[in-house]
Amino acid sequence: MNPLALACLPLLMLAACSQTPRKAADRPASGNSAAVPVPPTPVPRPPVPARPALGSVKRWAVQLTGYSAARLGAVVTSPFELVVVDPFDDSGQPWTSREVSTAAQGRWLVAYLSMGAAESYRPYWQQDWKVGPPGWLLRADPDWPGNYDVAYWDPGWQSIALAQLDQVMAQGFSGVYMDLIDGYQRNPGRPTARADMVNWVCKVAAHARAKNPNFVIIPQNASELIRDPGYAACADASGNEETFVYATNQPTEPERQTELLSNYRLWQKAAKPVLTIEYADQPELMKSVAARARSAGLVPYLAERNLDRLIVPQP
Repeated sequence: MNPLALACLPLLMLAACSQTPRKAADRPASGNSAAVPVPPTPVPRPPVPARPALGSVKRWAVQLTGYSAARLGAVVTSPFELVVVDPFDDSGQPWTSREVSTAAQGRWLVAYLSMGAAESYRPYWQQDWKVGPPGWLLRADPDWPGNYDVAYWDPGWQSIALAQLDQVMAQGFSGVYMDLIDGYQRNPGRPTARADMVNWVCKVAAHARAKNPNFVIIPQNASELIRDPGYAACADASGNEETFVYATNQPTEPERQTELLSNYRLWQKAAKPVLTIEYADQPELMKSVAARARSAGLVPYLAERNLDRLIVPQP
């Protein structure tokens, strides 16, 4: 080989090596001699617990007051698969969407609303109603200060109640637990009172499902309305107080138990869960009542009448 070529060979090899492609991560950014940083590998977030199907709920509870500084913390750490809470905290302020979302992980978080009675401690209440009430405001409830019977068929009341429903939906609740559905029994002079209540519950359901088809409708008491045409399609479950025990620790009459259990079987036949509340604080009574309820296919919650804390564990 030509000596001159041999002398140039190291230079040629160096030039060839300089043409070896570099990895993309080693190349300088355009207009910048610094290396492009490699993005960090994202850390996977833990999966959000899935809530059970409504029909498979085995443990449920209600807490309407007594949240204090813990806020909804007791709900978050509880074992219950469905919990009913008031949409407002103890100071009358609505729960934030973040609080609702956190408490709803892995369970149904359902808002309590009185749809068959007005409450003077709610934001919609106007002080001058004590002097000149609207036409739909009927009688004060002597057993519950601050509560008033309403003409639930009246568009004025319905507008207020549906606005409350819109609020709890905006907060992120999974459903509504509607109290005073048995309020139709307080209007014996109105021949259409029962039918009016069926229509009202169905109106609430249609209003909610138009916005969220998965929003659940749970009327409290008046389980007999399952016998009225169209009612079953408007409710997803039935909530009921005092099937076996009156508040507090007082056994209910056998006739009442027979009637209610007959109604419950119709709910169960329609594949809708029956949630019951029994007000008892004697351990042996609580245990026996819970056993009776479960043997009938019900989902019982044993509680104190004030419903101001979650009772865990359940018998």
